[in-house]
Amino acid sequence: MASTPLLETAILTSRERIAPGFWCLGFRSPHITSRAKSAQYVAIDLPGEFSVRLPLGIWTTVEDEFSLLFREWGDRTTRLAQIPEGQPVSMIGPLGNAFTLPAPGRRAIVVAGGLGVVPFWLLVRELREANVHVSVLLGAKTRDLLVGSAELALLGAPIELCTDDGSLGERGTVLDLLERVPKADMWYGCGPPAMLRALCERAVEKRVPCQISMEETFGCSMGTCWGCVVPVRRGAAQGTGYPRAGTERREYDFARVCTDGTVFFAEDVLWPK
Repeated sequence: MASTPLLETAILTSRERIAPGFWCLGFRSPHITSRAKSAQYVAIDLPGEFSVRLPLGIWTTVEDEFSLLFREWGDRTTRLAQIPEGQPVSMIGPLGNAFTLPAPGRRAIVVAGGLGVVPFWLLVRELREANVHVSVLLGAKTRDLLVGSAELALLGAPIELCTDDGSLGERGTVLDLLERVPKADMWYGCGPPAMLRALCERAVEKRVPCQISMEETFGCSMGTCWGCVVPVRRGAAQGTGYPRAGTERREYDFARVCTDGTVFFAEDVLWPK
């Protein structure tokens, strides 16, 4: 169940450049922090020249503060990285749904590629508090793009690292690592689309329950513009559920990543051929 989103003024309390181009910003907002669940996000109204709100996933929550982990890659993220400490920032959140947890005593594996690590600090904490055994597979193209492992390690979850070029951890991908780990009762994934597609296909083939957090280009972040739809199987709980027209031939439905997601079960997502 998604939390009720709030229009909040959060105060920037900290800024850290954790790797070339990567930032971790802390914000004080007791209301957003207390409601945030894994895979949820905030929509940020950046000070200055008008732009649509910037959606970013919530990374950590501690007491009355939450943090955002992101890469500086365009105008909006550059502007966010330059906001001075103490600046009030308008945000809507937490937005989106959240991962669901298996029963206590079960085993879960987190599969994260690059900035796909963002939804998993909260999830790992929730899993450990629920007495679910969890391990993390974290990978990126190169060591400069591999972030978040230190924070996850502090939660006490075993972590295996890999990079495409072998510059940190094993050479290979998180899907290579997944082949070698013990069987689990649930997989969780977030990362580039190609990685998520391969993870979903493998999960369906092996009949392992799998939830993924997807990323699309959000316009409104509120479900009104329908700019972030993805195809899902007809009958999926997150689909529109609209009756099929008499002449309609398509065998799939649509879901909005911003409000119906960002979390979907692997068997519900239909990937383009």
